Amino acid sequence: MAGVVVQTAGRKLGKTEANWVAAVESGTGTTITSILFDRRVGVGEVEEALGDVVGLHPRLRSVIVREGSEFFFKTAEEVRVSVCEVDRSLERFDDDEEGNAREVWHLVTEEELNTPFPTDFPIPVFVPKLYLLPESKSLLVIRLHASAADMASTATIVKCIVSSLHRRSSGESKIAGDVEGVENRNSAEQGAVLPSVEDVIPPGQANKPFWAHGVDVVGYGLVSRRHAYLPFDDTESLRASKLIRGALTVEATNLLLKECKNHGVSIHGVINAAALKAVAAYKRVGAKGEHYGTTVLLQCRNRLQPTLPESSVGFYHAALMRTIHTSEPEPFWDLAARCSQDFDTAIKNRKHFTDMGDLNALMVQAMRFPNLTPSGSLRTSVLSTMYDPVVEDLGEEAAAVGVKDYLSCSSTHGVGPCLALFPFMRRSALQFSFIYSSPLYSRSLMQKLVDSILFYLSED
Repeated sequence: MAGVVVQTAGRKLGKTEANWVAAVESGTGTTITSILFDRRVGVGEVEEALGDVVGLHPRLRSVIVREGSEFFFKTAEEVRVSVCEVDRSLERFDDDEEGNAREVWHLVTEEELNTPFPTDFPIPVFVPKLYLLPESKSLLVIRLHASAADMASTATIVKCIVSSLHRRSSGESKIAGDVEGVENRNSAEQGAVLPSVEDVIPPGQANKPFWAHGVDVVGYGLVSRRHAYLPFDDTESLRASKLIRGALTVEATNLLLKECKNHGVSIHGVINAAALKAVAAYKRVGAKGEHYGTTVLLQCRNRLQPTLPESSVGFYHAALMRTIHTSEPEPFWDLAARCSQDFDTAIKNRKHFTDMGDLNALMVQAMRFPNLTPSGSLRTSVLSTMYDPVVEDLGEEAAAVGVKDYLSCSSTHGVGPCLALFPFMRRSALQFSFIYSSPLYSRSLMQKLVDSILFYLSED
């Protein structure tokens, strides 16, 4: 196949990637990308398009193998994609467990979000399914292992699928000359194909004395005891990740960005502020306020050495965990400015690199000893979000191949936040996938929070 990246050598998983093996098994980190078509899409058509994708991105045709206590990516040279087709066209289900009307493809996406990867090795990292839905619609669902693909990777994957479908529908089956293919081939020639994030941190930027690691791990643990959380509904029943979608209009997005510029506030600062204000208002904390733990995921490809192309598919996010105090009377833009400055200062001090090992260790401890978390809930913060929204720009090709809608999100019902916000910028509008753990929290509670967050972002 033209444009295929040949990579057969195995690579040991980095510490962050290996951490995700345990996290995915616990219920957190299964990433889903769903593409809804307004037409019937054939299995052969999808397999050819996905063959182009895994040909350009070797990590997606890898499996995770275990040797002793260590994990390795084993990548096949041969490009082969098999798609399972599931017929749901005769099923008329549009209500969730609480009787709320839902779009069928959202419910199917939730099912896949809660479908675990196998625990027996080798473990695949890329599992596609094609669903036949009512009204002659089709839904392509791709389940991704977090160790192999972060949220930024999903935009690359979707764009590549759409481009391949469009090329083939136009009679152009060759993919030689594709920009992503060229970038990955160049990386292969330099011997730096898909390194772990730890292996490409700029020299000196992750340095921290051994004793300081211990102090910071203890410090994170002690500070977390001050954190307030959302009230739990059911801490005993089996949990699953649930999805709520939300969006601003183009006009509201433009106004928000304009106000961010006027106030000198970043988009991640304003999103965090909206979520924290929504939580404080829901809990009626009054003027006294509460301390909340908030986690921001930073996309690091352009911060590494050597830098990686934005189209590189792998896990290259670093987490920043901060404690933010707020009260109900605090002005929204004051809180947004504090959130923005707090995270920007942490990045300036390289906390995303120096604390990477500490946060990985805390994540492992929470999974091993759930009783260390409030009510054994495995909640480690009140919310998590992205530092920058993932930009999804498919152009007119999407409509040309019948794409009606699409979304990406990750499961969080293992170890994770009370509410995870996945922001995307699509066609100049800010959109979100909100994920929460059920029945730890009810859908009605989370819908109120989502509505409040969107209110702050569009009206305040």
